[in-house]
Amino acid sequence: MIDTNVLIVANGKAHHVGSACVESAIALLEHTESRGIVVLDSSWLIFEEYERYCSFKGQPGVGDRFFLHLHHRQADRRHVHRVDITPDGRGSFEEVPEGLRAFDPSDHKFVATVVADGRQAVVVNCADSDWREAEQELKQNGITVVELCGDCRASRDR
Repeated sequence: MIDTNVLIVANGKAHHVGSACVESAIALLEHTESRGIVVLDSSWLIFEEYERYCSFKGQPGVGDRFFLHLHHRQADRRHVHRVDITPDGRGSFEEVPEGLRAFDPSDHKFVATVVADGRQAVVVNCADSDWREAEQELKQNGITVVELCGDCRASRDR
């Protein structure tokens, strides 16, 4: 699972991170594009969030190119795996563990998706401090956060 902020950072649109962070985001997206599988929700919430920050033209940034890659390969299970998540009627999802209900509601779709996927509960983050701040709760619920930019003390960018 790739948080939207990774695409934003790879596009050079997160001005509070350094060049090493941008390079890490670019490297991850390029690697994932060529060899990885991206997990998305079948209700399109994550893709729609990506769309708010990226261009269907696939440029000018690497995040845009990655977004276009996902768009073109959305039906190819070798590149994109879709899972169902279930709205709970209270602005969250049934898959979000009780211990993470206080976590940033805008990120519940990511939590629900990695839980629903059931394979490898990993979220990749660059510049969203919420993931770092909730690290213990996430670990207690079987979710690992890979911080590409451990040195950046980021705001709440998506």
